[in-house]
Amino acid sequence: MARMTVGERREALIEAAHQVIADHGVEGATTRRVCAQAQMPLASFHYAFESRMALLAAVIDQGIPRDLLSLADEIRENTPADGLRGVEREVTESLQNLYNLMVVDSGRLQATVSLALYSHNNPELREAGRQMWNRLCAIAATTLASIAGQHGTAWIVDPDDLGPLLIAATNAITMTFLTTGDPTTTQHVVDGTVRWMMSYAVLDSIAEPATG
Repeated sequence: MARMTVGERREALIEAAHQVIADHGVEGATTRRVCAQAQMPLASFHYAFESRMALLAAVIDQGIPRDLLSLADEIRENTPADGLRGVEREVTESLQNLYNLMVVDSGRLQATVSLALYSHNNPELREAGRQMWNRLCAIAATTLASIAGQHGTAWIVDPDDLGPLLIAATNAITMTFLTTGDPTTTQHVVDGTVRWMMSYAVLDSIAEPATG
């Protein structure tokens, strides 16, 4: 077996930690259990991370699915402007992509939710949890601004302020799926979120964004 670099070892431990947290919870994610999941000796752990908390912080840092990071880029330049219908289509596709990620990798999402809650009560991880929230909100704001610009529309609330509301709504979708495991119920929440988001969308010529 080829010798692993430090970077490769870190990635393997992070991926293993996601799975262990999904299966055993954050408290159950011991370094021994994570190393066993990654199929590497316990003694090699400290070549990659100085502590268990450092590993958990890295897991939080990579808690946002990589596919989600590219959602804003999926607003293609050759997509024709289509007004409010285009906005509804793009919002629907973005939320549907998120739902598809849940189905494919529900364990990662479950681990991310568990870590977010754990970080709130753990001073060593609180900042990492806050940064994850800020990144999610930034992704949402960028996506919303891209959608509006593509279709000649605007939001009646600034995208930077609307982004956190969208992330809160996606959290509701995530919890519905993780709690019920019911595609029909989850899809109902997705559809309701689209209708709610469209209540903020207007044609650009009549937009009067709210100010603080």
